[in-house]
Amino acid sequence: MATTKLTLISTLKFLIFMTLFTKPIAQSPNYVGDDCQNSTEQSLTTTYKSNLKKVLSLLSSDAIVSKGYNHTSIGANTVDGVYGLYDCRGDVTGSFCQFCVSTAASDILQHCPNRPSAVIWYNFCILRYSNHNFFAKLTTTPSWHILGSKNINNPQEVEKGEDNMQSLIKEATMESGKLYAMGEFNLSDEKRYGLVQCSRDLSENECNQCLEAMLDKVPKCCGTKIGWQVLAPSCLIKYDDFIFYQLISQTSSPLHDSAKQGGSSSKSNTLIITIVVVLVVALALMSLCIYFLWRRYHSNKDGLMSKTITISHHVDIHRENSLHGDLPIVPLNWIRQSTNNFSELCKLGEGGFGPVYKV
Repeated sequence: MATTKLTLISTLKFLIFMTLFTKPIAQSPNYVGDDCQNSTEQSLTTTYKSNLKKVLSLLSSDAIVSKGYNHTSIGANTVDGVYGLYDCRGDVTGSFCQFCVSTAASDILQHCPNRPSAVIWYNFCILRYSNHNFFAKLTTTPSWHILGSKNINNPQEVEKGEDNMQSLIKEATMESGKLYAMGEFNLSDEKRYGLVQCSRDLSENECNQCLEAMLDKVPKCCGTKIGWQVLAPSCLIKYDDFIFYQLISQTSSPLHDSAKQGGSSSKSNTLIITIVVVLVVALALMSLCIYFLWRRYHSNKDGLMSKTITISHHVDIHRENSLHGDLPIVPLNWIRQSTNNFSELCKLGEGGFGPVYKV
């Protein structure tokens, strides 16, 4: 009985907590690609494997408190030295960045087992490690490109798209110095969105070289598509017809990158959140009702509410003084008083257990 009560109370507390703290759930980072640095599986030393795990763990832990970028090393300048770096997208920080880096740190060991060097890309972050010091060194190979499904209908889009991306490259490397920039562009009556970013261990000049190299690949690899992305270990550029980033001046939570359109994603998220909140509130109210009904039932059953049997105008017998919880124990002198000392005038008749008197 006590266990049931505690279970109901715990359930109620959980439902109330869920109601108060239910928020939009960030989408898991989307895997984009990886490269094992053209290396084959090798028999890595135990020390190197240990150092690699430590580096990946340090990077994952650091991501939650950093501004979206950091690098570290263990055993530097030794044969078993490991160098690691993560870089989250410019609009992604805190727990979102940490979630992406942690996912990457786990996946990179599965995608590139027993490799001395590797890099893995996600929509929110990039993670690299190597047995050689690559910090502050421009790396444009290997490069990847990803294409959207929509074809270009406006012949001016290719030229205007490149011009707009050039303006973002300038902003990232010369104006802001942040090594990343994002923005929207008008194309007739439509909107286009772009993002450029470099690994933040590069100089502004190296960042510019990397981004220009990626943009030079667009006409050949991606010129017929509205949406595309070109990326390398040191930088990336992305262009599409839906907003896939979060403006820095607003909340730091990233938008869902897999949405086909920004508006439909927002409406879908709002609907899901509303449904979840309504269900949680309904469950909380239902649990409250069940709990109070249960309490009332057991209060009545166990005699928690004192009941009284009136024997006369002046004599009360409480069920708290009862035999087996059912039949009250009545003092003999009370019975004599109530029946006028078993007077024949109070006798109602004979029963199977003897005379019956009225009181």
